[in-house]
Amino acid sequence: MAGLKCEFPDGCRLDLWAKVIKAKFIEKQVKVLDTVFCVPDEQVGGKVACVEDIKVKIIQKFEDVACFNKVKIFIDYEVILFVIVDGEYQIITVTDRFERSIELDEFDPPLTAEEFREEIEQSELILKNWTFDYEIKGNCEDPCNPCNLTTPIRGTCIGLRVFVDIIDKLGKMHDVVVYGELDPEVEF
Repeated sequence: MAGLKCEFPDGCRLDLWAKVIKAKFIEKQVKVLDTVFCVPDEQVGGKVACVEDIKVKIIQKFEDVACFNKVKIFIDYEVILFVIVDGEYQIITVTDRFERSIELDEFDPPLTAEEFREEIEQSELILKNWTFDYEIKGNCEDPCNPCNLTTPIRGTCIGLRVFVDIIDKLGKMHDVVVYGELDPEVEF
């Protein structure tokens, strides 16, 4: 590398293309799901004794930034519950969509419609720190049915709440030029 010459007399030029974050929105532990549902006995082979684990699979996440007064986010996902029924593991899946509108003044720093229109070309939606709260409420065929079903279904009634941290970064691609010199003593 010692023989490498820079094309510029004052040093080498490194030309980068980088996304510069203009504003971001952060909200911790947003409730994306609050539901009560019945798991039919015939679906899992009996009554649900306990919920052993819960995972989330993101189907798709996207944003609508066409409206200059707000950013609308959409999250399509599945909550996968690993439950125990008569000593055996079973899987229950709940599919849902979360939607939320974020006003431009909720971003840090707040944006005007004109700034949004001129300065924002891209957005990145980050979801992390999923947490869950669940409760096995009883039998679905119970006379004081916690699931409020109109026709009795024999099964287990489960209450489920899902929370996640939402980060939305708005940015624009920019040229970043760095000038420097190569050190002839350093080899890689």
